[in-house]
Amino acid sequence: MASIGWIDFSTNDRNRVGSVLDLLRPEGMVDELGMGTIRDALANQLFPGISTIQTRAKYFFIIPYILYDYQAVKPAQRRGKTPSRFLEDKEYDIMWQLAERYNYVEGNGVIGISKRKPNKIVRRPSAIYWNGLYTYQFINTQGLAAESFLKQSVNPSMETLLSSVQQGDDSTGDDADAEHENVFKIRVSPKLNWNENLTLDLHKEEAEFFQDRIISIAKNKLIAKLLQNDKLWQIFIKAENFMQFANAAIAPPIAANLKAMLILAHDFSELMYGAHLAYNCCLHHKVFNSNHFDEEWNDWHNDIQDNMLDYENFNPDLLFSYAITTRGSTAQFVKDWWKLTQNNFPDVKKRDILIEQQEAMVKGGKARLRWKKTDDVKENNWLGLTHFDYRFFQARTILKDIRTGLIN
Repeated sequence: MASIGWIDFSTNDRNRVGSVLDLLRPEGMVDELGMGTIRDALANQLFPGISTIQTRAKYFFIIPYILYDYQAVKPAQRRGKTPSRFLEDKEYDIMWQLAERYNYVEGNGVIGISKRKPNKIVRRPSAIYWNGLYTYQFINTQGLAAESFLKQSVNPSMETLLSSVQQGDDSTGDDADAEHENVFKIRVSPKLNWNENLTLDLHKEEAEFFQDRIISIAKNKLIAKLLQNDKLWQIFIKAENFMQFANAAIAPPIAANLKAMLILAHDFSELMYGAHLAYNCCLHHKVFNSNHFDEEWNDWHNDIQDNMLDYENFNPDLLFSYAITTRGSTAQFVKDWWKLTQNNFPDVKKRDILIEQQEAMVKGGKARLRWKKTDDVKENNWLGLTHFDYRFFQARTILKDIRTGLIN
């Protein structure tokens, strides 16, 4: 059996490798046509701070709790440990503790649950949740990466010190225990002995804090409305995927901006499903001289106007107002694909040329269609993305944890 190996130089190297391995997860499947940037931008509008590899809401608290503990340790007792090393060591202690607590059984959301001491993982929770911790201001990281933030916090530059004096540093304002300086600007403090009998369930106080963070910071986003609107929440938890949810969610009265975002995300997903379907048609024609996906293409082609929620008013330029870093060639591909769709695909050859050009632009010398890199193409098997879920399932898990915690 083949395996992947690397030389472990640094935290940054491990995170880069982790980013590649993330592609093996469902939402992170290889993006053959370069739609990931737009998909992720829309996901950020719907579920900011949520990523495809987050598992449970509790990790939003575990990371700041560990850093809070570091602050509380007297300098003489830190034995020269940097905050990064302290965080890493404690994360692994927690990982092994939780793995044992949940009997090494998958499905409970424990990151690294299969690892027994001293085995470790490529991406620790701090890397997975860091952006979310900043988004919801559990820690005011000022947008810095974890390594840079932790280093700067304990070794501030003169510029940082002057800025704190001039602007007023209220980092201890949210600190319930002001016996030590809140150098990491942590907004939530743990209970005493927080890691004893630790589970991934939220305490009521944690659930209330997280709910308040989401509603105050993402107040006009879907993620906040799902905590405030019980009818919308019921639709959300019953839906099998994002597409089904969006279809059902626009029926009851909801805010106009939220409805527009759901329609845009749904219709972009449906439109690009057709592009990825065409990609698989092209592969099968080229490699196997097979029409395996052609019937599905014809169904999509014939039903696209009905399957989009607002076909008449779809505007690709709205996508790029959110996905501002989209490559020019990819933006043009989306516009060209939309024009072909509106024109009812009068020439299949134009469709195939457009698909081939876009894959070559995205993948370069690894493009299957242009350069016949087709060793991994298997007959009757789909390659690439399908409908986009926009982190639907991860958000549902996080929100379930919050709602359960509020009840408990």
